[in-house]
Amino acid sequence: MEKNSEYGTGYDPEALEFDLRLISRLMHGKKQLTLQLAQEIYYKIKADNITFQSSKGEAFWEQILRNTTEAQRKQIDEKLFAKERRRRNAKRLLNLNRKIAVVVSVTVLLLCIVFLNWNLLLDLRTNYQTKKLQDKIRVAVDADHTQTPSAAMEQAGVPPSTEEGEEPQEPVILSKFTALHEENNDFSGWLTIEGTKINYPVMSREGDNDYYLDKNFNGQEDKNGLLILDYRSNVLESGQNIIIYGHNMRTGVMFGTLKNYKDKDFGIEHQTIKFDSLYEEGTYRVVAAMLSEVAYEDEDVFRYYDAIDISTKERFDEFQQNIEQNALYTTKERLEYGDSCLILSTCDYYTQDGRFVVIAKKMD
Repeated sequence: MEKNSEYGTGYDPEALEFDLRLISRLMHGKKQLTLQLAQEIYYKIKADNITFQSSKGEAFWEQILRNTTEAQRKQIDEKLFAKERRRRNAKRLLNLNRKIAVVVSVTVLLLCIVFLNWNLLLDLRTNYQTKKLQDKIRVAVDADHTQTPSAAMEQAGVPPSTEEGEEPQEPVILSKFTALHEENNDFSGWLTIEGTKINYPVMSREGDNDYYLDKNFNGQEDKNGLLILDYRSNVLESGQNIIIYGHNMRTGVMFGTLKNYKDKDFGIEHQTIKFDSLYEEGTYRVVAAMLSEVAYEDEDVFRYYDAIDISTKERFDEFQQNIEQNALYTTKERLEYGDSCLILSTCDYYTQDGRFVVIAKKMD
């Protein structure tokens, strides 16, 4: 150790007192400096980076060096260097672990935020796509206003009159829906209910009521799905019920707000439902709301989802009686033989495979 010139000359009582106490601690009260003790003191001075402040201390250091060999000091220095290296490595490892912990924590936090907001992001996409479809309908409606009355009737879904005995012509798609049907020929109409978020396209795929449970209008994967017209429903035949299914999403999209109709007051205040099929505009009035469930094959229960054809008096009476027996409530709107109904169905978790159903009859 080099001599500290600041304390090499002159007399400094405080520095001398400091070194004397330090030497006493290093000697452990022993009077004689043995070779073993000299090695221990050398190790202590190097390990703790001790410096002396007086000539007395420097003399003691010189004595330590004389009582240890170069080989002994080298061995001690290497041992201390290895110890310091392990300490630095441990510190670096600790810092690295802290950084990893911070990165992991931030990643987990971001994943939690994404997870918690994923439904919101999906809803934003659903709302955006729905608005684009609504805009296309609005453009088509505005274009209809510029047409002649005869052209407007044809575009509105009214086929030209036919001579007696001629085959009836194919129904004409409503002009406001032409663009959407060309974009996706599974498009089958539009359902709107004031007082709810329900203002969505209705899809139908031949032989498959499940396709749009997890897909949007463009066929992309989407857990919100779309509203689905039961492929067995025929919107052009009288005496036929129309069934539309939709997810009961907690965020309120699709049929997430259909449950508002569990409240009779709400049902009475919002009795009118608009369902425009591909070929005609339709207005419906709520008759009843009920809880139901998907039944096993051997159960003798009312299966509203199979009550499509009510064209015969027997089937109509059975349908009407089951509605009245299972309803949470009924309104003053009564069913009469010959009526057609709109049945809106969504999941309800009051029981396993539970369903909540709203029944509305078509108005002339």
